[in-house]
Amino acid sequence: MDDTRSLRAGLVVFSADEIRRSLSLEITDGRISGWEPVAEGTLTPEERGTILAPGLVNAHAHLDLGALRGKVPSTGSFTDWVGRVVSARAELSALAIAEGVVASAREAVRTGTTSVIDIDSTGATAAALGSCSVSRESRARLPRVTILAEVLDGSPAGRSARTEAALERARAAIEAGQGLSPHGSHTVGDDLMAELGAMRQRAAAAGRRLPVAVHWAETRAETDWLLRGEGPFATWLGPSPFLSGTERLQRAGLLEHSLVIHGNDPQAGEAARLAAMDCTLVHCPGSHRFFGREPFPLGTYRAHGVRIALGTDSWASNEQLDMRRELRLARESLGLDAPEVWRMATENGAYCFDDISVTGRIEENGAADIVAYVHPRMGETSDLGALEATCLDVLTRDEPRITGVWVAGRDFSSA
Repeated sequence: MDDTRSLRAGLVVFSADEIRRSLSLEITDGRISGWEPVAEGTLTPEERGTILAPGLVNAHAHLDLGALRGKVPSTGSFTDWVGRVVSARAELSALAIAEGVVASAREAVRTGTTSVIDIDSTGATAAALGSCSVSRESRARLPRVTILAEVLDGSPAGRSARTEAALERARAAIEAGQGLSPHGSHTVGDDLMAELGAMRQRAAAAGRRLPVAVHWAETRAETDWLLRGEGPFATWLGPSPFLSGTERLQRAGLLEHSLVIHGNDPQAGEAARLAAMDCTLVHCPGSHRFFGREPFPLGTYRAHGVRIALGTDSWASNEQLDMRRELRLARESLGLDAPEVWRMATENGAYCFDDISVTGRIEENGAADIVAYVHPRMGETSDLGALEATCLDVLTRDEPRITGVWVAGRDFSSA
């Protein structure tokens, strides 16, 4: 028997470009099977003030750092902070890490995120999401998670035991159906990068889309080392390749269609290269604020038509894992209008998700990943036309209250 249900609302956001009034959405077996208009007079007051919208897509997270929430302040240099995170994580038990993963994932659902692209540095996320130490109830109330196994060897030239271990991890991840995350364009050696690129090519030849994400141009120190062999990374990483991060990635076959994370310090020609390679750049406004970064170079990317998505990063580098807050911060810091920011948190992130039913839109046969919001101005007017006119504005600026979350048609409202 088909699993069918209906959701009624005064406003339904199909996409940033389409909002409709007084509809009933039909859900069958986890997909949106259709919709039909309903007479406004038949809506209950609660339904009338409800906005149904696609679930938010968090395009960059580190769920396995959830247990470090509030424990690693952003004082000192970025490399100092990274060192403190590594040390603090090493002191955590496996159970604490697993509980942090699940807490992070459930916080995502609670705040309207239904899909997460996660960078799993050690395999802890994959283990936690299927662990018997996590209750069945908790596992049943998690978002969709695309796991990308993070690999690095920190050796810009030559090969080491770390290179072999990273390759073994990458092979296992692909076998398990995961994607890959070469950690950064500055922390993955030439041999490892080339072999990861070859793995991706073999997957493509076999008809499999292998998601890839990489941290890139997060700080000026990274760029100083890549291009000039200078700065604090020279001590950590040794001789520089004297190439830009995007050029290294492109040479290895790891740039095209990839997620590139942060991009705070692009060099001449790199934004154009990202656009030509159909990359998606992920900006994390909350994490950007946490570190007190210089203004994000949005104009550089917009000038070249680079697709931009939003993410939260981790609880170690953000006060919250709430994509509603990321929407608000993006509007405040980037000066964008509501439709453009909404696309960043829905369609643009979904473009890179490994499940093609996840589109960041409400569309027929698409994933029934839906969030119900209360329109905060419902008390001021019952005119649906007036409410429609402010709908995207309140979704991207007011962090509206959520009354329901559905992932693949399953009701997560009590998650």
